[in-house]
Amino acid sequence: MKDNLFELLLNLFEQSLTQLQKKHQSADPDSVELVDDETPNAENQSLYIRTAHLSSTRVFTYDEQMKLTKASYQFLMKMKLLGIIDNDALELIMNQLQFSESRIVTLQEAKWTIRNVLANNFNEEQLAFLDLVLYQSEDELTLH
Repeated sequence: MKDNLFELLLNLFEQSLTQLQKKHQSADPDSVELVDDETPNAENQSLYIRTAHLSSTRVFTYDEQMKLTKASYQFLMKMKLLGIIDNDALELIMNQLQFSESRIVTLQEAKWTIRNVLANNFNEEQLAFLDLVLYQSEDELTLH
């Protein structure tokens, strides 16, 4: 009985997944997706990676969460909410932090990585402001 119920649920899931794929394919004619039950040829497979929507939320994986300290995670989120870091820059920063040799990423390492990633895109004035934002609490400077 359990096997039959499991097979029934699995079949229902496959049918609903196929229907969703067909609806998605008809709604988005630019992308090529596979809806056949057969194994496709390697030359027919295509991978389309789209950029994140503005309203999408970045979810950190367990490994990313374990790599960051609470302070470094909160600092990254604060910088993102303030608009200093956009989604693409956040991904670059997270990639660099994940491949860091440190077992746990400290706040100092996160700040250093943020500065290095954003330094390529900022002019001197913006870079000076970024340095103030990143290191004001260490020097106990106040922004006026």
